[in-house]
Amino acid sequence: THPRPSDDTHPRPSDGNPPRPSDGKPTRPSGGKPPRPVSECAPSPEMKTVVKLLEQLVDKVQELEGKLDVLLQSDTSVRPQHTWRNLTTGTYAFLGEPCTWFEARDKCKAIGGYLVDINSQEEQDLIVKISHALGWKELKLAFWLGLNDIQKEGSWVWEHSQRRNNDGFRYWKPRPDNDETRPDNEDCALAKGTSYGWHQSPCDTKKKLGSDWTPATVCKKDG
Repeated sequence: THPRPSDDTHPRPSDGNPPRPSDGKPTRPSGGKPPRPVSECAPSPEMKTVVKLLEQLVDKVQELEGKLDVLLQSDTSVRPQHTWRNLTTGTYAFLGEPCTWFEARDKCKAIGGYLVDINSQEEQDLIVKISHALGWKELKLAFWLGLNDIQKEGSWVWEHSQRRNNDGFRYWKPRPDNDETRPDNEDCALAKGTSYGWHQSPCDTKKKLGSDWTPATVCKKDG
């Protein structure tokens, strides 16, 4: 009778995994260090470059979307009636058609909002940011505020809230002179210029005069 060969003389084929000790845990190569987790690996310069290019691409797409909005607003045959934008300070619609203060007020009412009132520097900055993204600065499009002193000269009041401007945030550039003898009757507030400072203006201003800005509309709604 021939003795049965020992299993040790015929090792089993390797399955590609490291040999395991009797306790079932994988062994570590002698003298080696455990591999660093992927999360701890610093990004390569090439990866940083790719991330930067992607960020620039996103910014460019947003800029082009803003310019497309302006083009759509300038073509009455294809533009939507309005688009509401949700910001941290409220919900707004930017309408790029030239209009008087009264026309702007009526447009906002027609779409369920009101001519914008601005209650803080944060709100001013956010509206300006969107205006710039839409290309309004390049087009020299200003926008009407709900602020006016139509009822009483020098008493500037927000059309929607009826809050007096002296009681809250102000961004006059320069301050209104409130001169009742002025022949141009500048009773409405218009935000214009690079920083969209507030200027008093005749309420029936509509068309661009010389190098001045053309008034458009920013509406606001609650909720």
